Amino acid sequence: MSKPLIATMILTLLSASILADEKTRQQVVKAPEHDINQAPANRFSGDAHFSRFPTMSSPGDVVPATVTFEAGTITHWHIHPHGQYLIVTDGEGRTQEWGKPIQTLQEGDVVICPPGVKHWHGASEHRSMTHIAISPVSPDGQGVTWLEEVELPESKSTTPDQPEAPTPVTLTEKQLSLIPIAAFSAVGDTEKLKPALVQGLESGLTVNEIKEAFAHQYAYAGFPRALTGMLTFRSLLEERRENGIEDVQGKEPSQLPDSTDYYQLGSETLEYLTDRTMEEASQPLFGNFSPTMDHALKAHLFGYLFSRNNLGYLERELVVVGTLSAIGDVNPQLHSHLTITQNLVVDPEQMERIMATLEKNVGKNVARNARGVLRDIQSP
Repeated sequence: MSKPLIATMILTLLSASILADEKTRQQVVKAPEHDINQAPANRFSGDAHFSRFPTMSSPGDVVPATVTFEAGTITHWHIHPHGQYLIVTDGEGRTQEWGKPIQTLQEGDVVICPPGVKHWHGASEHRSMTHIAISPVSPDGQGVTWLEEVELPESKSTTPDQPEAPTPVTLTEKQLSLIPIAAFSAVGDTEKLKPALVQGLESGLTVNEIKEAFAHQYAYAGFPRALTGMLTFRSLLEERRENGIEDVQGKEPSQLPDSTDYYQLGSETLEYLTDRTMEEASQPLFGNFSPTMDHALKAHLFGYLFSRNNLGYLERELVVVGTLSAIGDVNPQLHSHLTITQNLVVDPEQMERIMATLEKNVGKNVARNARGVLRDIQSP
């Protein structure tokens, strides 16, 4: 989420007056549903966009705060006497109003909680979540009433030795649009890359997400192809700007401390992506044959690149699948990354959507080969 957008959200909320009487239940506004407006050029020095949300009741001052929940952490049930706004800025979360189903929260989603509504919120089971909380300052100092601990329902199939299976993802057109972008960049087909980039932008990809896709791709297709893709993208953005089209920049990645051990972080990422044990993931990938390659893959690729959180793990794997499928003759690596994609809770139906995207947008031969590799993975 861009800083101008967050700033405008806060300014809008600070001017809140009266919440409409009918707003008596918690609302979740998903990121794609925001009405994004162009900021007036005569009042801003550059590109800025804003979204206006419903006003909230306030007895006076309003206080914003940033809260980060580690994976699995949630609040107890509670009530805000004067209501609250939550703006998810990173990760994945959950919220629930009393008596209603649990809802999943993604970056950019907004939770509007009216006064007196009993609810809870926090991180998802396997991912952390950060949100901005904006609450009116209560004159009596009671900005929140804390209640009992949340008892999350257990899956009927859950046992102490068999944790609940995560819900399979449903791939969006935004995510799928990364595949042809990566494929055409990987083979240097700039004529087909440009319309693929336009489709990606129109599907909701931000400028920084596409730039990050090229940065991730260089580890698989090499700098020459990734740089050509990046330069093609830059040229396209200049053309669109000249035609009056201002594309959403999107958020920059968070910066980890200089002391970060990226090799260790890469091993942890591999453990997560490949379902290995930490002991297995920490072993040199090539034994003692090539320590240099082992370090490059773990410290730089799975450590540094995967730590850049403006493009998710699944999106990065879709970039890699598109890249390797288009390059061809790298089926062992394609096998590994299709397996990782499945490990990221992409079920057979959604894997077929990936294959269909390859066939429709990249080519039947490319898709035929990828399907053959996928069949080998899915065969018992």
